[in-house]
Amino acid sequence: MVLWSYRTTPQKSTKETPFSLTYGTEAMLPMEVAVNTLRVANQDEESKTQDLRINLDILEEKREESGVRQVAYKHATKRYYNQRVKEKAFKVGKYVLRKNEASRAQPQGKLGPTWEGPYRVTEANRNGAYVLETMEGRPFEEHGMLGT
Repeated sequence: MVLWSYRTTPQKSTKETPFSLTYGTEAMLPMEVAVNTLRVANQDEESKTQDLRINLDILEEKREESGVRQVAYKHATKRYYNQRVKEKAFKVGKYVLRKNEASRAQPQGKLGPTWEGPYRVTEANRNGAYVLETMEGRPFEEHGMLGT
């Protein structure tokens, strides 16, 4: 029943149901066929066949339109998310803490430490990666993103 509900509900990103994008027509509930509703009773076999052929003819166009809508939706979601992200840049010589989950140097858990360090930034790359060294001046063996 859950799958049926998902497949027959218009998705926010495509504004189409997965069922209609797959089969080219909207799904009928089993109850509609059993009770013989207006949707079923008012159609003869020839008009049903003709409607199905028309739906199949426009199916590719419908899929392309929903693909364009999905790309636009993803772009809008990305823009919304990126507006709220605060970039943080660290300068060479600054002291930083590193998230423990990045290296799992110490056991994690509910009461485990969240941060490890401090480390000194020795090099800042353009892609947001940093080269670190320990407080004793030894190069840190891992390169990677710092937790903010």
